[in-house]
Amino acid sequence: MRFWLDPANIAVRLGQAGPVTRTKAGPAVAFQVNDPSLIRKVGCGEDIFQAWSADPCLRDFTGNGFAGSEGQPHRDRRALMKPALAAPRLTTLGRAVRDSAEGLLAGLPADRPVDIPVEMSRLVAGLVIETVLKSGISPDTLAALARARSVLSAGVFWRYALSPWPWVPTPRGRAFRRALGTLNEATREVYEGHQPDGDGNDVVSLLKRSSDNRPDEALHDLRALLFAGIEATASTLAWACYELGRHPDHQAAIRTEADAALATDAPADAVRPDLLPRTTGFIREVTRLHGIPFLVRRPRHATYVGEQPVPAGALVTLPLGALRRDPARYARPEEFDPLRWSPEAQPQLSPAALLAYGLGPRYCPGAAASEILTPVALASLVRSRTLRTTPPGRTVRVSLELTPMPKGLTMVAAPREPHPPVPGPAQGEQADPTRRP
Repeated sequence: MRFWLDPANIAVRLGQAGPVTRTKAGPAVAFQVNDPSLIRKVGCGEDIFQAWSADPCLRDFTGNGFAGSEGQPHRDRRALMKPALAAPRLTTLGRAVRDSAEGLLAGLPADRPVDIPVEMSRLVAGLVIETVLKSGISPDTLAALARARSVLSAGVFWRYALSPWPWVPTPRGRAFRRALGTLNEATREVYEGHQPDGDGNDVVSLLKRSSDNRPDEALHDLRALLFAGIEATASTLAWACYELGRHPDHQAAIRTEADAALATDAPADAVRPDLLPRTTGFIREVTRLHGIPFLVRRPRHATYVGEQPVPAGALVTLPLGALRRDPARYARPEEFDPLRWSPEAQPQLSPAALLAYGLGPRYCPGAAASEILTPVALASLVRSRTLRTTPPGRTVRVSLELTPMPKGLTMVAAPREPHPPVPGPAQGEQADPTRRP
């Protein structure tokens, strides 16, 4: 818990510890793996270590889909979805995100401070549903889903953290079940409103075809994709908003870049992260300082991690936050410096070292889509709004959720003046006369 809430100070202490540190997690013993080679060994060792999502305590959340399965069934479900979520199929995703973001950002209040975690959850949920899952849901369901995200995330966090102790009825538990009902309703709307691609090989079409006689399995897979797509990306964008409020110079630079990259009359495949290097570097730095601080595993049987004996079922943590603050790799590791990721910076840093999408068999299946959606969404936001923290200088704490959020962060998202130029039609296309700027 302490590392989740204060990764900077704990990371320093971890650097002084041995390869594996025995700690306490409430009344239970836990083990933090500090050696990078052991982190990869544990993270990739599916035969020995169980991932958190497959824990029986989360069965009502993960269901029968890929998130709660293990071994060959898990690999089979991932292989089924892989072609639809691979980079070669996502060449037009950037433009779709830009166009969808325009409508979703129009609903962002401009006359009062907004709850950034909720609004970023709404934005990301809408983008994932419209551009990746090829569907739509009602505005009311979208708003309810955005509000339910934090309850679900915190509920899963505490269920797993307190496992194997019994889960007794509490106000938190009842709120979790209501939020899960909201997620289920949104998933059904996405499933029923799905508009397949022309070739029928988008991810929802693949799930439907593979589960003709088992619709619940497709719904559970779809629910996992929807929640995971919202959870990690909404956290990244919320922390990005926080840092933009603290660094107006970076906000101005990203806006200049976004005007050039998002407003050109270009083919559908021309809205790409490589044309947004300043925005992409900003997101990488947000991930480095504010990304999920650790992954967790539990050994299936008594084993050794390095020379440390670890009993079956013990909590084993992989402190990614410490790796991202390693002074041997990152100069001034506590400083927020997006320019360290600039193409001109020396030495060049590897984004893969951030482990932003996990590692091993549980590597995020939607990583390629997220690599496009996140920078284009942030650039679209900055291009249309000016973000200011309210009140100025307010201390923001970290929430105890699956993916840390800036707790209580409110900001003014004032419409940009003057308004940005409206993107023109792509080459070879006609402008839609029914679409208003």
